[in-house]
Amino acid sequence: MPFYLKLLKRVGIGQIIREEGPESHISKSGTLTIGGILFILVTLVVFMIFSFLKGFTENSYLLIYMILGFSFIGFLDDFIKTFKKSPYGLKARESIFLQIIFSIPFLIIALKTKNFNLNPVFVFFFEIIVILATANSVNLTDGLDGLLSGISIPIFLFYFLIANDISMSDFSLAFAGSLLGFLFFNFYPAKIFMGNTGSFAIGGAISALAILTNTEIILLVLGGIFVIEALSDIIQVSYFKYTKRKAGIGKRIFLMAPLHHHFELKGLPEPLIVVRFWIIQVILTTTSIIMIKGFTFPNLFK
Repeated sequence: MPFYLKLLKRVGIGQIIREEGPESHISKSGTLTIGGILFILVTLVVFMIFSFLKGFTENSYLLIYMILGFSFIGFLDDFIKTFKKSPYGLKARESIFLQIIFSIPFLIIALKTKNFNLNPVFVFFFEIIVILATANSVNLTDGLDGLLSGISIPIFLFYFLIANDISMSDFSLAFAGSLLGFLFFNFYPAKIFMGNTGSFAIGGAISALAILTNTEIILLVLGGIFVIEALSDIIQVSYFKYTKRKAGIGKRIFLMAPLHHHFELKGLPEPLIVVRFWIIQVILTTTSIIMIKGFTFPNLFK
């Protein structure tokens, strides 16, 4: 990471902060970004070494495909922001379109071995929604130093514990480890941001693991913070548009959305918000493990 930081400084890749964000974030303008490239690379190298030693499986290729595909979408967004010196990258519809395009090959292969009684077309569209909802809510959560990194580590450890396929366990452990290393430099005050390259890679990986392990419903609990962050944004925008149409003046429920910005404007220090979100995530992860495994302690060395 120190070498990578020096490289980014030479290239001049810094974060452009949106004006409508919290005023406290203006000082973060110019912070190095696209750090996701490094932890994605580390994850893939470690995972491919594991896979080479133990044997590649179909799930191995699917996970590699999803992390590469969704990180590419995030990189396009970061590239536009960085080189156009603009806080706005891909348009929402462009990003969604690319996410759907990359999801289709994954689902065609992943669903062929699944046993389900429902209409296959319904299942296919349901899984598309799972991927889109996960990827975009994860991306929304990446708003404070160390927030998404710290939340994602317990989630990947969850999949390390419950996955019934060695390739998924290895992938999850590799991702958790690389994020832990990244968090050392990403926690407040962050020396580097992961950028959308990293957040979309995390979202793509989590949604892929959920589908491959049949834990899409459990993901509502495991990814509870992502759900709340996304809902706060949807509620804020919807209420603002509704009140503007009815009264001519848009009103807000939260001081700012997503929810972590609301707490910032309430006056809570950024590290305090982040650590409290981490604690909540540990509780959600523990609850999810109990829902899957019961109260039997999982055998880590099985």
